Amino acid sequence: MIKDHPLPPKLEWIHTASVGVNLVVSPEIVASDIVVTHTRGVFEYPIAEYVLGILLMVAKDFRTTWESQRAKEWNWRLTGLLRGQTVVVIGPGAIGKEIFKMLNAVGVHVIAVGRRAVADDPVFGHIHAMDDLETLLPSADAVILCLPLTSATTGIMDKTRFSQMKRGACFINIGGGGLVDEDALIAALREGQVGTAGLDVFAVEPLPNDHPFWSMEQVFVSPHMSGDLHDWEDRTAAKYIENLGRWVEGMPLEHVIDKARFN
Repeated sequence: MIKDHPLPPKLEWIHTASVGVNLVVSPEIVASDIVVTHTRGVFEYPIAEYVLGILLMVAKDFRTTWESQRAKEWNWRLTGLLRGQTVVVIGPGAIGKEIFKMLNAVGVHVIAVGRRAVADDPVFGHIHAMDDLETLLPSADAVILCLPLTSATTGIMDKTRFSQMKRGACFINIGGGGLVDEDALIAALREGQVGTAGLDVFAVEPLPNDHPFWSMEQVFVSPHMSGDLHDWEDRTAAKYIENLGRWVEGMPLEHVIDKARFN
């Protein structure tokens, strides 16, 4: 990882084949003139599909259906409706936008929350500020965390935030493991404050074999793969080559990150 090595003296540009850049950006890079770009247009839509899949799995109780099938049990029961639910999306970036559009398409009421309030965003309409979470979380049937991991967002979902959620609501994290106080989430799940959790990212990866998440029936664990397609390498390489052409021609690079967020 770049963070673990001294910077080459002539380095001008770093590109990462991912949406997240926390493994690349160090204090030295933030303080430097090095341009950092990330991959856009490859992972956002698949991640939105992953989120929709988790919400459908929870609403339709697909896990119980599968377990009942394996046990050859005719387990008739009532299930929920995703249409009309309220979902809070924390992180109105590129991934948040795709999640917003996809969930809107199936009749979900989506509320976006970002670092600051925006009254007239072209995609979300209104974006709420983080300070509004206290009043928004109690009405949300699900909370989707898709923020970038920075010093300001580390541990943003903590004991207080989980206690503010509607009891029994669903929590999904596709942003970064460090965004969540995992001990607080485990306690909230055991107490029933959080009803279900779909987790694709974790504080330690791979997730240790003895981690409680593995054995919790109300938790869906996936190995940091929500955005990974069969041909993701080719897609990300093509995006890099496009930007490399701009670099060679002296044109402005696309998908440059704002390093100031990582101060």
